[in-house]
Amino acid sequence: MTAASEPRWDAPLAEVAAYWRERPFWKELDIRLEALAPGYARLALHRNGWSVGGVRNSVNGGVLAMLAESAAQLSLRTVLEPGGRVERTQDLGISYASSAVAARTVVEARVRRVGRTALVAVEISDGDDGHLNCAARVSCLLARGEGVS
Repeated sequence: MTAASEPRWDAPLAEVAAYWRERPFWKELDIRLEALAPGYARLALHRNGWSVGGVRNSVNGGVLAMLAESAAQLSLRTVLEPGGRVERTQDLGISYASSAVAARTVVEARVRRVGRTALVAVEISDGDDGHLNCAARVSCLLARGEGVS
């Protein structure tokens, strides 16, 4: 059995979300893609036994950092030129403001700058009331599309 190829970002949201939902890490942590638009991605983590492990029974800080990186890379895919790709995350800085204890944690990524490197701002908040849990800055190295000088 071969894995399905990743759909284009502008395919119907249900199709893109279903593809990511079946990735093992996303499936185990119950991460769902809720929105995708040019320069924007929103994910939600639905609390379960795998994602908890932080202080005061909160979502683990490493899981929050991984969510920030995932949302950043997804948002970047929506603005890449044809044939372009995210090579790697170059830097991830995260500031923790409060414990993520809600049943649903929302991650919103917005592309701020695109060039050889890209900068994405990410906010992670409680899904119930929008209370900010942390903010991240993610920079990624991009590879240009083929045939572009």
